[in-house]
Amino acid sequence: MSHIVTTEKMRPKEKPEYADEFLKLHEGIMNPGIVASIRRVAIVSMLGIVSLLFLGEILDVRDLYHRPISIILAVIGINLLSEGNVLINRTLNKRIPWFGKLTQRIAIQLGLSFTWLVLITFLFYTLAPRTLSKEAIMSFLFGTLFILFFNSILIMRNFAYSWRQSIVENEQLKQAKLHADYMALQNQLNPHFLFNSFSVLISEIQYNPKSAVEFAQKMSDVYRYVLQQRNATTTTLKAELDFMSDYQFLHKIRMGEALDLKMDIDPTHLNLELPPITLQVLVENAIKHNRATKKQPLNIHISSNANNEIIVCNNLNPKSTTYSTGVGLENILERYKLLTNKQVLVHNDQKNFSVTLPLLGKNELPESI
Repeated sequence: MSHIVTTEKMRPKEKPEYADEFLKLHEGIMNPGIVASIRRVAIVSMLGIVSLLFLGEILDVRDLYHRPISIILAVIGINLLSEGNVLINRTLNKRIPWFGKLTQRIAIQLGLSFTWLVLITFLFYTLAPRTLSKEAIMSFLFGTLFILFFNSILIMRNFAYSWRQSIVENEQLKQAKLHADYMALQNQLNPHFLFNSFSVLISEIQYNPKSAVEFAQKMSDVYRYVLQQRNATTTTLKAELDFMSDYQFLHKIRMGEALDLKMDIDPTHLNLELPPITLQVLVENAIKHNRATKKQPLNIHISSNANNEIIVCNNLNPKSTTYSTGVGLENILERYKLLTNKQVLVHNDQKNFSVTLPLLGKNELPESI
C-alpha cells in the first residue's frame, strides 16, 4: 500500500516592486496632512477651472470670462465637494473598513457622497449671483461631475491600497503562523527523542553496566546534535548521516547483530538539505515497532537515488503490542508540507516499509522560515 503526500510550497514573503511608489503616491494625495491637502486642493482647483472654461467654450457661456466671482465660487464649491468626499472616505476607513462589510461600506459611502453633492450644489445655487446664466450653472454642474470622477479615482486607489495592505498583512500573519507551527512540530521531537534515549540507557544500565558509561557519552553527543538543530529549518544530509552513525552506536550496543543498518549514499547528495532529525525518527520507528533477533534481524537500508531522494527502508516483523504517540512519521510529513511541494512517498507492502523523502537544494528552500 502506498501513500503519496502532496504538499503545497510555502511562498516566501515578497514585496511588490511598485509598493513604495504606490505608497508614496497614495500618501501624497490622500493623507490628512497640510502638504497633502494643499496639493490636493491645487490639483482640484486646476481641474475645476480647466473644466469650467472648456465647458464654457462648448456651451458658449461668455459671462464666465466677465464674472470671476462665478469661477471663484465654482472652484470653492468643487473643492468643498472634493474634500468632503475625501473626509467621508477617510472616516469610513476607520469605522467600516473595505474588507469588513464591503456591501454596507459601498452603500453608505455612495449615500453620504450623494447627500454632500446635493448640499454643495444647493449652496452654490443659493450664493451664486442672481444674474448668473443657466448655462454657467450647467457648467458648474458638469464641473462637479468631472470632480466626482476625479474623487472616484482617488477612492478607488484608496480601495486598491487597502486591498494590497490587507494582502500583505494576511501574508505576514500566514508566514508567522507557519513558522510557529513548524517550530512547534519540530520541538515535539526533542522530548520524544529524549524519552526513548533514556529508555535505552536504562536498559543498558540494567543489562550491560560496563558499556553504560560509553553509551551515556554517545547519548550526550547525539543529544547535543539535537539541541544544535533545535532552531534549524533544515540541515545537510552529511550532518544527518554523521549523527546517524552516533545514533546507530547507541542501538548496536544493546541489539548487536539483531540490528543491521546500512547506508548507501551518493556523495553528490551530501550537501543537499532535509529537515533535521528526520533519519533518526524513521530508524527509531523501525526499531520501536519491529521485533529484532539474531536469527531474524531488523534490516534498515538508507540510500539515495538519481531523483535527489533519500529512501529509508526496513523489513517488517511487527511487535504484537507497541505504544506509540504518533509523533514520528506524522511530524516528518507536516514539516515537509511547510517546506516544499515535492511528494513524500510512504510504502508498505506487508514485507517492507519504506519512506522516500525529497532532498532539497538551497535554492528550493523558502526564505521565510
